[in-house]
Amino acid sequence: MILQRLGMPIYLQVKSYILEKIKAGDYKPGNKLPTERELAQELGISRNTVSAAYKELLLEGTLEARQGRGTFLRNQSEEGGSSGATEVSGSKRERVLRVIDTAMAKAIEIGFTLDQFAAIVSIRAQEKTIAVRSMRVAIVGCAVEYIKRYIAQVGQAANVSFEAVSLNDLAEGKVAAELLHACDLVVVPSEHHAVVANLMGNSAKILSIATVPNLEALLRLARLPAGTTVGVVASSREFVETLKSLLAKTMITGLEIEIMFETDLEEIRRFVLQNSVLVVAADRQNQVRQLLGDDGRDIIPFYYEIDQGSLNQLLARLIAPIV
Repeated sequence: MILQRLGMPIYLQVKSYILEKIKAGDYKPGNKLPTERELAQELGISRNTVSAAYKELLLEGTLEARQGRGTFLRNQSEEGGSSGATEVSGSKRERVLRVIDTAMAKAIEIGFTLDQFAAIVSIRAQEKTIAVRSMRVAIVGCAVEYIKRYIAQVGQAANVSFEAVSLNDLAEGKVAAELLHACDLVVVPSEHHAVVANLMGNSAKILSIATVPNLEALLRLARLPAGTTVGVVASSREFVETLKSLLAKTMITGLEIEIMFETDLEEIRRFVLQNSVLVVAADRQNQVRQLLGDDGRDIIPFYYEIDQGSLNQLLARLIAPIV
């Protein structure tokens, strides 16, 4: 199974696969998920691996276990309310409440009242929000499509100014290293860390992140019969190169790849109508869907995105410099 050959911990791949199903709406709040045995059989991996992925999602509060009934997608709108579901020990909400309780107890030991503690926390949160809003963050990547995805992810959680920087532009001198030095934080996928560190001299501003591909897209491509022609609609050659490299790495072979970089709508329309299966960069997905309408063509969005652990680390770094 391709999950065995991706070069990252398999349980994290399973976790990403589940999160993709949630994003796609295949798993809706309150829905029961497949049993560990069922999902293990579907993906061709061990039950223990699925169990590890489920446990991490349970701890994060994404899923909830109902005794004797199975594992369900938590309804976040009901968290803290009376949903009738068993609360998940160690969920994100419970963990942050423990942090607050500890800080509150220490504040009282120092001599503050609860009202004073609440006021200080409120003021500090406002200070952090204002400070983060003024930050400038460079997002470095090999393909413009992936950079846009990374910016969208970070932008959903933090209101900062972004600089989108491609590795090719850095290598060719189209973007000066001074731009990176001028930023408060430089975010770069770990596989490109050495390139950026060489330019910046191992600056403390550099934050390496782990990125993961859209596993649902890989699974769909792996199921295609040999000889299938796949049309790829992209904006950059780097996108196509990384896609082909990943297909080779995961041993997805036998597909005929045709590529479209054009932006002219009529040219794109002709191209997509010639292919029954389309791999589309995330930033061009809506454009292709509008051109096709509801003709039932198989559209597979493909992207790399920031791993959730790295995203959390990144967000924590945004407020760390404030003292």
